[in-house]
Amino acid sequence: MDIIALYIGSYLLGSIPTAYLIGRLVRGVDIRSFGSGNVGSANLYEHVGKRWVYPVAAGEIFVKGALPVWVALYVLDIDRSSAYLIGPPLLAIAGNNWSAFLKLQGGRGIAVAGGTLLALSPFLAITVAAISIGGWKITKSSGLWVLISLMLLPLWAYLVHDNLNLVWYCFGLLGIVVLKRLSSNWTPFPEDVSRKRVLFNRLVRDRDVSNRTGWVRRVPEGSS
Repeated sequence: MDIIALYIGSYLLGSIPTAYLIGRLVRGVDIRSFGSGNVGSANLYEHVGKRWVYPVAAGEIFVKGALPVWVALYVLDIDRSSAYLIGPPLLAIAGNNWSAFLKLQGGRGIAVAGGTLLALSPFLAITVAAISIGGWKITKSSGLWVLISLMLLPLWAYLVHDNLNLVWYCFGLLGIVVLKRLSSNWTPFPEDVSRKRVLFNRLVRDRDVSNRTGWVRRVPEGSS
């Protein structure tokens, strides 16, 4: 019963749409209608204000991401090599990406994933951050380098940790992120871009179109 409660709690905790709530409370807007439509820190930065990014990111990393793992490890005393430890972090990310409170819409789960990795393996968390940030600094394409860092994650887990379940977790994390990118927030495909191009853009660039500036600064018609 404790494991079941932990799994359900992890999903519901991940489902709390912190960026959406901040957007509603601070500016009275639904950030799903602005910019990328993503319920996350980057969209909040563009359309609500940069000062709100820090508490949201901290909550997603340490509460939504790391807390379920810490509860599993230090409250329920689940061993790090146990397959039961895979469930809570994956469910927390899934809850963030497909929130029970937003009709299965949500964010991309990168901050939450970072929190889970921080609790599971600080080395893997630092490696993902270093590759993602370093690649972005060079190419200014964060979506591509986040994808590359996650694709390399199972290899790093295999080489550094003697824990096959952690490798499987990394594959699960990659699968969730890829599925979220391709499905977006169930938004329709743009009429002026081919379906194949949209799917490519979503997977590699994490947006529907090639032009990043126009994408992240979109506002609903009639908005100022």
